[in-house]
Amino acid sequence: MKIPIYVINLDRSPERLSYVGKQLSKINMPFDRIVACDGRQIQPKILQSYQQQSKHSWIHYASLSSGEIGCALSWHNAWKIVSNHNSKACVVLEDDVKIHDNFEDTVKILFKHLDENIVIDLSGKKGMIEKQRKNIDGVVLIRYQTPPLGNIGSIYGKAATKIFLGKIQHFKAPVDTLQQMLWLHNVQTWSLEKGLISHQDFVLNGSTISTKKNISTKIKNEFMRPLYRAWIVIRNIFSN
Repeated sequence: MKIPIYVINLDRSPERLSYVGKQLSKINMPFDRIVACDGRQIQPKILQSYQQQSKHSWIHYASLSSGEIGCALSWHNAWKIVSNHNSKACVVLEDDVKIHDNFEDTVKILFKHLDENIVIDLSGKKGMIEKQRKNIDGVVLIRYQTPPLGNIGSIYGKAATKIFLGKIQHFKAPVDTLQQMLWLHNVQTWSLEKGLISHQDFVLNGSTISTKKNISTKIKNEFMRPLYRAWIVIRNIFSN
């Protein structure tokens, strides 16, 4: 069974593509590359128009950086590819993940039981407030009231990506935060009890989307971040 796998990668980061490519090659799982959008290359006027959405948004505490905008555009492109694919779902990975030994076997099991309406986060991170769990041929999936934060790799259902493109193809918050906001789209994200991938950006010289911020902005963000994250959890509870 051929499993469609995509890796999001910036043109200026060939070493990252090589890093994840060698791992997938080792387990004989071919992939296609999605050219990531480089936030540094977005025209200033266009970037400013995107940033205005988050600056005046009530659902996020800070204006998005150019790197976050580029990351969002990259994931929007990934969703478009999945939504038009022949398969009911596709695996989409960022290029700085370490692939665990159980990746191949677990993904093959999950692809035998595809649900195109959901997303399956492959990191194994925990969300907030467990609501449901199920066992698929020995693979345990957990659904949380609020899905885990982060977006390093998932199995995206075709129908789920179509909803994302219709409901959260904007820049009012980082793309992984928008996926947490179930009241905006109502797409279930399931998490694996045992993760298949882990974030390894520190091995590859750090994040490609981080930007320098002044001290006052850092202090403000550190204060506001937990408040907004708590608000997301509460809003999800009441919207349910």
